[in-house]
Amino acid sequence: MVPAWQARHNLSGADYQGAFDLLKNQGFRPIDVNGGSANGVERFSGVWEQSPGPATQVRHGINAAAHQQLFTTLPAQGFRPIAVSGHDTAGGIRFSSIWQAIPSPEVRARHGLTPAQWQNQVDTLPNEGFRPVDLCGYTEAGQVRFASIWERTTTPEWVARHGMTAGEYQQQFNHWATHGFILHRVSGYLDGGQTRYAALWSRGPDLTWQARHGIDAAQHQTEFNALVNRGYRLVKVNGYPEGGTVHYASIWHKPFLSDRDETTIRQAVQNFMTAHNVPGVSIAMTRNGALMFARAFGNSDSAGTPVLPSHLFRIASVSKPITSMAVFRAIEAGLLALTDRVFGQGGILGTQFGTLPYPDQRVTQITVQHLLEHTSGWSGAQDPMFGQPSATHADLIGQMVGLTLANNPGAIFDYLNFGYCVLGRVLEQVSGLSYADFVRQRVLAPCGVTDMHIAGDTLAQRRSNEVTYTQQGTFNPYALPVARMDAHGGWIANPTDLLRIALRFDGFPSRPDLLQSTTVATMATATTAPAAGGGAANYAKGWAVNSAGNWWHLGDFAGTISELVRTSDGFCWAILANTRNDAQLNAMRAAIDNLGWTIKNGITDWPAGDAI
Repeated sequence: MVPAWQARHNLSGADYQGAFDLLKNQGFRPIDVNGGSANGVERFSGVWEQSPGPATQVRHGINAAAHQQLFTTLPAQGFRPIAVSGHDTAGGIRFSSIWQAIPSPEVRARHGLTPAQWQNQVDTLPNEGFRPVDLCGYTEAGQVRFASIWERTTTPEWVARHGMTAGEYQQQFNHWATHGFILHRVSGYLDGGQTRYAALWSRGPDLTWQARHGIDAAQHQTEFNALVNRGYRLVKVNGYPEGGTVHYASIWHKPFLSDRDETTIRQAVQNFMTAHNVPGVSIAMTRNGALMFARAFGNSDSAGTPVLPSHLFRIASVSKPITSMAVFRAIEAGLLALTDRVFGQGGILGTQFGTLPYPDQRVTQITVQHLLEHTSGWSGAQDPMFGQPSATHADLIGQMVGLTLANNPGAIFDYLNFGYCVLGRVLEQVSGLSYADFVRQRVLAPCGVTDMHIAGDTLAQRRSNEVTYTQQGTFNPYALPVARMDAHGGWIANPTDLLRIALRFDGFPSRPDLLQSTTVATMATATTAPAAGGGAANYAKGWAVNSAGNWWHLGDFAGTISELVRTSDGFCWAILANTRNDAQLNAMRAAIDNLGWTIKNGITDWPAGDAI
């Protein structure tokens, strides 16, 4: 949970104290403080957070002697500085600082440093294991001075720069941002009447952040309003003199989705639900391996029980990527190869199904790759998987090997559920395990997924955390042989677990894949066979693919529709619904695909996200 926060800027000393007292009484603690002045007028800024934390002491606008005295009194009480700023006034230099009761690490703090002395710290203190955690440039009697805080900590790389013009600072900003560094503090100050900047950067962690500089109080308020609306929160603020007024440099983080982002998600889902009379939807999305959100909408059953992100849904043909992943895990384990034949003497399944001789000897040329790519030679019109509910896998395979193929194996792409049914039996043959157990051991368990199952056929077989399915049209969701569909359409899952799996097979470095990179590339390589109706098939091995580098799979049958998507720019999402609009099926398929893209493209600033 992201804590509430407050920020103030351009306050007089008295107004700052009033804001401080008010916010303290409301449970807010200061996380940044800054004092600045222009033409002798002091202005103070601060950021507060409503969260538990260590005991804190804050001072603002105190003279140099009082500031120096803090380093005697507060450390003796267990406090250490975490933020410091200085500014010049007609009455001399003034300091503001935050101190927290934190026992470690060791701290060194200095103020009144010349540029040469500050640079000497940058050159020498790292050799003693220190890194800078705060920095402020200011002028004292017309001379540039620096105040700094250093911690003795192990840290990623860091960079410090000072004496930069606005142009030089922007150049450094761009350079370090492109190298994975996050701006930690920026401070403006005057040097000979000209604005200069000092800044600290550190590498990582992964954050979504923004920074501003060179803006006056009114512009800062405008930027404040705009960034808050986009879900950002102010974490560091620095006021400094420029052109006779106080200007501001600030750093913003976006740790969560904004209200506007949430509205984008909610409205897109509601539009989909309304258009297709959907009782309930569950959706989750990741970016660069981190969970952006997992949301559920509507009802899980006729009693009006709300859908939760943990509810299980039938995923239909989204089971096919799962089976493909299992096949490639078996390939890397040396249990089979893409070129292995499936039927006949020497085939994986041998002659255990059907009656010899096969009426069409081309059946013996079908390979594992043909089944993965829907190029086995059987046509979609021959697919038996939704009929004969009492027939076993063996019954169906025996019937199919007795048919005449519509095409030579490998010649034509013709989508066929039955091919993945056969792959389930192939995995059983080479592993000695049931299909479901092999998938659990080789795919689900390494991904941390424990609540994914082969569905039951009837309402009585529904799991306690599974939604119910609403019929729209002729077909009853509870009169389907779903359990028999195991390898091509039988799994139930929640969206977050589907993403846990997808992230371990997506070819991106954010999370280590369970397959070698060359194997992932093979899995996502489109078949060279043309589609039955002509043109490119745009199907690989368990995934639909396109030239943009996106992978996806739709799934639906009576009572459910689903989609799993992996995009070329690092997003994955899973969408599950507990009905299917049979009267407008093509429109609904297009709509569920559009839903994910609408959300992805409708949110401008994605937060860093959470571990999944």
